[in-house]
Amino acid sequence: MHDAHSSGHGSGERKLQAQTRRRAIPFVLLLLLGGALGFGLAWAEAGRLAQVAPAVLWCGIGLLAAAVIAAIVAWMRRVDEVEVADQLWSSFVGLQALTLGAFGWKILAAAGAAPPVNRYAVYFATGATMLAAYG
Repeated sequence: MHDAHSSGHGSGERKLQAQTRRRAIPFVLLLLLGGALGFGLAWAEAGRLAQVAPAVLWCGIGLLAAAVIAAIVAWMRRVDEVEVADQLWSSFVGLQALTLGAFGWKILAAAGAAPPVNRYAVYFATGATMLAAYG
């Protein structure tokens, strides 16, 4: 029997899977670009970038920024309003955790009640908070 709803474009489940893959591509690209930035930061802290011409570094950071913007635009074109609302909520919660965590830690460290602020701990705690709020 021929069903009009399943002909031509595939089942709804296959459409949803395809949509999920299309949404995931910019997200994975952003993760890879973040990894590239992390490697650059590690090299900078190790002193490996001192020999690189500043113009090359500026171009590299500019290209990275352009790629991030392009990936965000591509993702925003594929996402629905429910996903946007979820992202806004989790970002808001993460920003509050960042503000309270980083500045609270800085105040405690200045008073000698906590160790110096570890920017990586703050960064990863912010990301974990956002993921927890999103999930």
